Amino acid sequence: MKKNLQKKGFALLEVFLAIAIFAIFATGIFYLSLDTVRRDTKINLNTEALLYTQEGIEAVRNIRDKNYLLLTNGDKGLSLVAGSWEFIAAPEDVNGFYSRTITIEDVYRDVNGDIDAEGVYFDPDTKKITSEVSWLQSGIIPKSISLTSYLSNWTGDDWIETTCTDFDAGTYEDTETEITAGPPEDNCDITLTAVEMGSEYFYFANFGHHGNDIIVEGNYAYLATEYSSKGLAILDISDLENITTVGEVDIGHKGNRLTKAGNYVYVGTQNGFFGLAMVDASDPNNAFLYLVWPLGGAGNQPTVLGDYLYMSVSSRYFGMQVYNINEEWLPFPLLTDVYNFNDKAHFIETKGNYAYVGLDDDSFGFRVMDISDPYDISEVASLNVGEEVNAITITGSIAFIGTEDSNDSLQVINISDPENPTIVTSLDVGGEIQDLVISGDYLYAAVDDQNAGLAAINISNPFSPYLVYNLDIEGKGEGIDADETYVYVATDTQNKGLVIIGTTVASVVESGTFTSQIFDTGSSDTRYNFIEWDHEEVPSGSVKFQLRTADSSGNIATATWVGSDGTVDTYYENPRTIIALDSGRTGVRYFQYKAFIDSD
Repeated sequence: MKKNLQKKGFALLEVFLAIAIFAIFATGIFYLSLDTVRRDTKINLNTEALLYTQEGIEAVRNIRDKNYLLLTNGDKGLSLVAGSWEFIAAPEDVNGFYSRTITIEDVYRDVNGDIDAEGVYFDPDTKKITSEVSWLQSGIIPKSISLTSYLSNWTGDDWIETTCTDFDAGTYEDTETEITAGPPEDNCDITLTAVEMGSEYFYFANFGHHGNDIIVEGNYAYLATEYSSKGLAILDISDLENITTVGEVDIGHKGNRLTKAGNYVYVGTQNGFFGLAMVDASDPNNAFLYLVWPLGGAGNQPTVLGDYLYMSVSSRYFGMQVYNINEEWLPFPLLTDVYNFNDKAHFIETKGNYAYVGLDDDSFGFRVMDISDPYDISEVASLNVGEEVNAITITGSIAFIGTEDSNDSLQVINISDPENPTIVTSLDVGGEIQDLVISGDYLYAAVDDQNAGLAAINISNPFSPYLVYNLDIEGKGEGIDADETYVYVATDTQNKGLVIIGTTVASVVESGTFTSQIFDTGSSDTRYNFIEWDHEEVPSGSVKFQLRTADSSGNIATATWVGSDGTVDTYYENPRTIIALDSGRTGVRYFQYKAFIDSD
């Protein structure tokens, strides 16, 4: 009995051990199998998420094919409705497990046309699309997959106008083009037409004589006058409504031309021998004659450059004279050189190492002198401008020449190479020119005409100037000067020897339109997407558009201009607006746009 009991106990132990061993192995198999299942599930989730991500890109592509304008920037979800994809709010729930977000962004390109996040050129026909699918693995670990693609508006043609050549095929009404920086070449903007007119400000001063020339410095005007015993008058112009004469200086004769340098006024006088007067005007209210100097003829235009005075003289043999006026030589200027033109010299203007001289010569009245050595000047060029030269003024590489030609009295000379000057163009300003001055974008001419003594010329493009207006200043213009605000004209009128007017007023018209050329899309089934433009914001101003379409170019003229809702009462007022067409249109193959521009 006892032995049998032992065997039974041993068997029971074996059973327990066998069960324990099996349980251990079974547990190992379970965990091994469970781990394998988890790995397979992870792979399936990633694959499924990737497919949903790719589906997002393809869905957006489908929406693009229907209407590219639906691809607006931002985060979006997707919904499949009746077999067609639509955008909904993001994120989108996918099968109760995944979340999907579609992000749409603008695209920019660099100067080479390559996509570049830092690029400066906006590409209106390409969008960056990012499709992201996210989920929680095992309910706690965040996972995501994303794909990025670029979609273009391949279904449409862009009709772009941006160059002067493009715009010139259209019609301007109180509008014009303005060249702007490229690219492309010939790049242009459309602007309202500029309006230029004379100022309403008009003052005059009666100092008892008529004026021949004028220089303005600070609150004082210095006039060379036609008064034989007191050829220089000094006026206080600090109060234009109460101009007063503060000094008259006897310079030995009538004054012709003058200039001011430092404390001295240099006057070319009509004295046939003592043609130069030098006046100390360190105190304009107590100016006095410093000296008169013999030139061998009447003095005309004096010009000071550094320590040297260049004098034009009415002498066939001593037409140009150079003096050292450094303080060490005063009270008597030192003659350094003389040049014989075999003609009288009317005018001298200097720039750099050159002096430009106007002569009493109906042929080669324009001469160029090398003055790099004031003790040895030499003529390096001459130019036939068809008439005597009375006045010269220079800006940049352009010299404006006033001549005695009553038809084309203004000559424009290219002096970029001073030793080879060339005529650029000429202009009729209404009469012979006596003097010239530049202020801003305008050249003002004193004109020898009783009813149009002042001419204003726009020289914003000095190679292509144009006459803005002639103004009656109640006398002939003799000499002229200007600052940023006023133009000062010495006239031949006894009781109005000085006339002061405001400088040219430049503005633009209040409104205008531009009508484009007629475009042929090449298809009677054309579908219009959007209209877009760039413009500079102007306070209280606006830019808006209307369009019209037709089945033929001939029918465009009678088609109706319509705006954003397809009616004549509306406009496209915001760039990149979807186009609506006139319900009564004859067709869509041909189109035209019209821009309406208002200023403030």
